[in-house]
Amino acid sequence: MPILVQPFASRSTVSEEVEGLRICIPAKWSWALLFPAAWLCAWTVGGVAAGLSLFRHFSFFVCIWMVGWAVGELMVGYIVLYAIGGRELILVNSETITCTTQIFGLGRAKSYRVGEMRNLRFQPEVSVGKSRIASRIAFDYGAKTAGFGAGIDEAEAPDLISRIRQRCAILDGSAPQACGIKFWQPR
Repeated sequence: MPILVQPFASRSTVSEEVEGLRICIPAKWSWALLFPAAWLCAWTVGGVAAGLSLFRHFSFFVCIWMVGWAVGELMVGYIVLYAIGGRELILVNSETITCTTQIFGLGRAKSYRVGEMRNLRFQPEVSVGKSRIASRIAFDYGAKTAGFGAGIDEAEAPDLISRIRQRCAILDGSAPQACGIKFWQPR
């Protein structure tokens, strides 16, 4: 007898608040994160031991090595901490969309004016050279593309986009005049 699979729950939570529509998207967690966490522990122990040994022979190159070690420590530490306690909070009202990336409640916010936003859409994961950009909800903002909801599933994005559109009027498409580009036309 086959196992009946239940429908998957949405990763995000949406609530109506006085300030506007509040969307909370927790970080994606994966068992693959155990490797960077273990690497971080080994890197810390090895780095401290090597650093103590090198300080006896203090030189400019020791300082450069320690800075490189610290940068690696911070980068992997950020990835592991975000996976454990990270989330994105999106606050939508008729005038602005504010996106806050937090780790254990601490973070930074970016606000975008709704009147300057165009073409709200789901953007699938893309590879650019050797790096990749996670799927997200994207929009054109001036001459660049901005976005939020890193790693959002394609099945979940349309509901969030629909709820955002109910709260604010974001234009579809980007006519040349709307985005500030003027094209030369022959006479």
